[in-house]
Amino acid sequence: MPETPSYILCIETANAITSVAISKNGECLAVKEVLESNKAADKLHVLIADLLATAGLSFADLNAVAISAGPGSYTGLRIAAAAAKGYCFSLDIPLISISTLEAMVEGIQTRYNQLGFDEFVPMIDARRMEVFTSFYTKEKELIKSFTSLILDDTFGDLLDKNRKYLLFGNGAEKATDILKNDKATLFSGFIPSAQDLCSMADASFQNEKFEDVAYFEPHYLKAFFSTQKN
Repeated sequence: MPETPSYILCIETANAITSVAISKNGECLAVKEVLESNKAADKLHVLIADLLATAGLSFADLNAVAISAGPGSYTGLRIAAAAAKGYCFSLDIPLISISTLEAMVEGIQTRYNQLGFDEFVPMIDARRMEVFTSFYTKEKELIKSFTSLILDDTFGDLLDKNRKYLLFGNGAEKATDILKNDKATLFSGFIPSAQDLCSMADASFQNEKFEDVAYFEPHYLKAFFSTQKN
């Protein structure tokens, strides 16, 4: 008997862009994106309808909804969560949340083919010299986690001179003037995409790793973390 396909609607609005994709058994079947900043409120539902039409599917075909759950834009996360909850309630399907930072590591490796590093450091612009970030191995294992990080002259203390780091995302440029470690590389031009959620969303679906639709909240801005020594 052929395997029954699982279709998951994936939503990425944690960064400035608005991106949606359909996962079919972990593979990206179709993707639609608006790269203009902060258009989720106006474009998200229209984009999803266009996505389903392109994929030849209807809402009734969906098995789950996955969202990039933060950290990131408060407004973008709130819009995605509200939309996803509405779809899940009305269709009686589960909600899946994916770490935005982990999805970014997936994207830099698979879409941009950046693999030759020991640690991957996705950075999302927060404000001033603050970024949302964490450190991951090439296998996407979390090494260092922060609620948020203020980039100052002591940022280099977090880097091991014997390891190669890749910094990327719309917050990475803030580190340009403070990097003194020649093992750290800045990658410019990374654009997040909902297609980066597809394989992880399917893995969560297969393992029944779901959120409580009624009580789920995205990972909004939390307390500051500074590398400044006392």
